[in-house]
Amino acid sequence: MLKLRLFWIIGLFALLANVALAQAQEAYRLQPEDVIRIQVFDETQIVGVTAVGKDGNVTAPFLGLVRAEGLTTNELEAVLVKEYQRVLRIREPRVSVTIERFREIRASITGMVNRPGAYPVRPTDDILTLLALGGNAILERADLRRAKLQRAGSKEVIPVDLYAMLTFGDLSQNYTLMDGDILSIPEDKFNVVNVLGAVQQPFSFPYREGMTLVDAIAQARGDIPYRSAFSKITVYRENKGAPGTYTVIRSNLSRFFKNGDSSQNIKLAKGDIIFVPESNTPDVNRISSVANTAANFIFILERFGLRIF
Repeated sequence: MLKLRLFWIIGLFALLANVALAQAQEAYRLQPEDVIRIQVFDETQIVGVTAVGKDGNVTAPFLGLVRAEGLTTNELEAVLVKEYQRVLRIREPRVSVTIERFREIRASITGMVNRPGAYPVRPTDDILTLLALGGNAILERADLRRAKLQRAGSKEVIPVDLYAMLTFGDLSQNYTLMDGDILSIPEDKFNVVNVLGAVQQPFSFPYREGMTLVDAIAQARGDIPYRSAFSKITVYRENKGAPGTYTVIRSNLSRFFKNGDSSQNIKLAKGDIIFVPESNTPDVNRISSVANTAANFIFILERFGLRIF
């Protein structure tokens, strides 16, 4: 359920990307190697595509070099309006400046994602964009609450709570990327539940939000007939702030299966250890069945004059 919700939220963010990009372009300050389009409406000859040079200037049609570095597109438009009025004597020029291509920058994503690596991004891109480029987090293994953003050329490390971002839509930590940034998503080594004892497949399984005792038993492929004592299951849960100490929770899961007692279907926490003991009580029906089979077998042997004693 959590996984579906996270993907839904990521999809919603993608739908809003165009709106966000337009807003980001308005606030973005031009840098060398950005490519812009300059156009004066109703003046068909005044149009051109030009790159911001390393000196911070652009070559504007019929004007020559104009300072652009550090300006927003709106601010550059205001500068060009005045210049076209002064140089070409255009009375009320309607100038448009749009970004054709951002300078290429790269950011990296490492850790518990499907496609870790370095990716070209735009200066307006953010953490969610980089997460999508990395194929999104491996939800069963990622510690989403403890991601970190390492700023390029700096010792600054910014904590990022991706869980709050993806689950509750908290975008306060959806930082804009800078060239050379590294987003790391660590592995949550405790994001498991352990099922031990008399089950078909004792193992450690990825924990997911809302997981119950029945879910974990199902992951372990269920009981071993005539051996599993579902009435005496024990859950060991490590106490927060006291590593190595555990709270013991008992469950009679047989009452859940037979009587629908939901209180026995314990809601699990990550790191829980579940132990299913073997039954010490003989299965009367099975013993009776085995005895009847043995009696029939002896009867058949005696019919042929054979004895086993």
